[in-house]
Amino acid sequence: MNCLKIVITGGHATPALAVLEILVGRGHKIYWFGERRAHHGKSIKTLEYQVIPGMGIPFYSVISAKANRGKFLKTLANFWKLPVGVLHSLVMLIKIKPDAILSFGSYVAVPVVMAAYILRIPVVTHEQTAVSGLANKIVGFFSKKIAITFPANASDFPSQKVVLTGNPIRGGFFKSGKKTKKGKPVLFITGGSRGAQVINRAVWAILPALIRTYVVYHQVGLLDIDEMSKTKLPNYEIAANYTPAEFEERLKSADLVVSRAGANTVLEIASVGVPAILIPISWSRGDEQAQNAKALCDTGLAVVLPEKELTGESLLAKIKYVSSRIKEFAGCAIDAQKLASPEASKKVADLIEEVARRE
Repeated sequence: MNCLKIVITGGHATPALAVLEILVGRGHKIYWFGERRAHHGKSIKTLEYQVIPGMGIPFYSVISAKANRGKFLKTLANFWKLPVGVLHSLVMLIKIKPDAILSFGSYVAVPVVMAAYILRIPVVTHEQTAVSGLANKIVGFFSKKIAITFPANASDFPSQKVVLTGNPIRGGFFKSGKKTKKGKPVLFITGGSRGAQVINRAVWAILPALIRTYVVYHQVGLLDIDEMSKTKLPNYEIAANYTPAEFEERLKSADLVVSRAGANTVLEIASVGVPAILIPISWSRGDEQAQNAKALCDTGLAVVLPEKELTGESLLAKIKYVSSRIKEFAGCAIDAQKLASPEASKKVADLIEEVARRE
């Protein structure tokens, strides 16, 4: 099999990493175009910048323009970055001469994909979420193929471009493993790769009660780590972020999860089959996190705690409720695992190879 040069770009790093593993395993040369710093905190490194360079994958910073919902003037002020980002991407792509671009959504991908279109480099994009974003609708126009996670997204794109692949998840989530016996059940709390301060505050209020009953793993994000790590407590592991491998290990060891309801996290929970309390972001586009949460709740594996109802007391009550019925919830694991597609990473990798070799 001939080695291909493939550029991966976009804002959904977790599914991108799952496909990257497949492509590297097939002997392809991978380059990553992304952001080094999180948009909401310039001192905070993105997940991809924390992980990718350590894997030996060349990382190129992208200049991109973010559309700010409800903030027209701020969006307009950022617009100058788009043509600059396209020119910058053109220079990098001419230097690398990739065979194809694989995009995973978000505004980060837009200038890269536009530059690829100018250079006639074929593009495949993946839509991860239940509600297609504006950036992916733009990227979809310039793409040869659009891989989707949910059938409902098919109507957002030209039918001849759409391929239903499911959402790529790292293969380790589908491999069974023995949970470490710690004497106490394990509670894994995560607010996503950037953390969730509203969840952190609720957890902090009830932490003494939690650590009496559970071994707690808590991913707090970089914004809260300094303050929350000052106090050392038994049965409590705190981390700003976990690497993908560490996240997988914590999730597979858990007896119960408290989490946001991003598409990737929900499907990872489904693949492992661990009962969950989901707290969807209240302002997510198209209420997509609520839709993700409903899909898992419909299998019986999870319950929802709306963010507007989130307090320390309400969270503790929900944890006690699920824990008292843990066998009933865990019995729904097989139905939940049907939501996750173990072949999705391979399907997306096959698709980018097919498109690259066709051109």
